[in-house]
Amino acid sequence: MLMAIRLLALYVLCIPVLTGCGTFGIIYSSTVVPYSQEFKETPVGTKRCVIEDYQLSEPLTRVTLAAEWSTNYILAEAKKAGIKDIYYIDINTVSILLGIYKHKTLIIYGD
Repeated sequence: MLMAIRLLALYVLCIPVLTGCGTFGIIYSSTVVPYSQEFKETPVGTKRCVIEDYQLSEPLTRVTLAAEWSTNYILAEAKKAGIKDIYYIDINTVSILLGIYKHKTLIIYGD
């Protein structure tokens, strides 16, 4: 009985680490953070644009296949969404299996 209680306690303690209830998980994590920390008198904006990026890493050699965002690409996508003034950007990151698979989303807010 004591062994079962210890195993249950260990399992309960490991759940946040394995699933990413904090900012990092071994199996799965999902975080949303601001791209910048300067929000002094920043307006919210009425429009939103979403740009996605996928990344895949080979786990043994850590060779990564990824695409990077460029400033010109971000501005072009915002313009397509009708955003002329960008007020702030959030980055949503989903990571699976220690970052072997990552999905990043830029969420752009403005008018």
